[in-house]
Amino acid sequence: MATSNEELRDQLLSHQVQLLRYGKGLRDRIVALLNRSEPELQRKLRARLERIGALGYDTGPSTTRKLIITERLIKAILDPTWATINDLVRRELLGLAVGEIAWIAGTVSKALPVIWTPALPTPRQVRSIVLARPFQNKILRDWLSTYQAGDRRRMMDQIRQGLLFDETPTEIGRRIFGTRALGGVDGTREITRRGAQTLAQTATSAITNGTRQRLYLENKRIIPRELYVATLDSRTTPQCQSLDGQEFPVGEGPIPPVHMNCRSVRVPVIDGRRIGNRPASQNFKGRLGRLRGPARRREVAKLVGKVPASTNYDTFLRNSDTAFQNNVLGPTRARLFRAGEFDVSGFVDNSGQRLTLRQLYDIKPQAFNRLGIPAPD
Repeated sequence: MATSNEELRDQLLSHQVQLLRYGKGLRDRIVALLNRSEPELQRKLRARLERIGALGYDTGPSTTRKLIITERLIKAILDPTWATINDLVRRELLGLAVGEIAWIAGTVSKALPVIWTPALPTPRQVRSIVLARPFQNKILRDWLSTYQAGDRRRMMDQIRQGLLFDETPTEIGRRIFGTRALGGVDGTREITRRGAQTLAQTATSAITNGTRQRLYLENKRIIPRELYVATLDSRTTPQCQSLDGQEFPVGEGPIPPVHMNCRSVRVPVIDGRRIGNRPASQNFKGRLGRLRGPARRREVAKLVGKVPASTNYDTFLRNSDTAFQNNVLGPTRARLFRAGEFDVSGFVDNSGQRLTLRQLYDIKPQAFNRLGIPAPD
């Protein structure tokens, strides 16, 4: 039977899978908003560049004014989009924070052998975690402003360079928006879309870890310490590798995200000696109901357990049931995983991006053949 601390570790690792999906979903919604404004932006920018071409382009005050007008045009089109993105991210992350407080409070309560009602952060504290707590040295509003300004600056840089080399509006458009054949990934706007992924993932980590921290601090008598677990990213950074398995007092030491796209977590460590004489929970009444005094305290401490051993994500996933493996990896990858053909790190490239089934087949076709899995299209 798992101890309370072991159960908490496993619950947080399982939950982190869902949070990673949440971050991806938020990223997709941001990208959809960026893409929605692109046709209008392309159309009006092309018309503007054709007008500049017709009027002539050279250095001097006239050129400066043409570029200023062009940047104002871009700003007028993109500002409403970024305002919508700002509203979406703020609203989503505030909702995430409220939900995360409820989840972690319920998860800790259910893991304990006694009835415990945690002290909760105030709504004002939760809002402050989302809107005013820095992650990677900036608060959320400033991160959004940075990405917005970078999006516009990169477009203007490409326009200046294209005009300098006497490129056509079509050629300049390719610089910014990429080609249809490659789905736009060869344009500089792809940097903005990738930035949306980084922002969504990092902000999700910052908010969830921040809200948990606040709850632990409110209840530090029975949650005095945390365990750093850097096991969810199969391409874990050296920084997180060095922190994996270390214990820290609640609220002290490095708190994820310690870098952009950080997927590490800090797991609460319950001190069973500090629980006191709280009534036994429903599932433990038979085991604790008749015990009193030191004997009961010893049994509670035994059930709560000590600091759980750190485990890597590959081991954690192999010890999970088939349904969970299928849910995390997808049925085909899960079959390859269970058969020992790939470990978790084999499903992603060096940048942490998931490889397609076709790419996996090209890497190791014999694995598919051994399991009777047809070659993917």
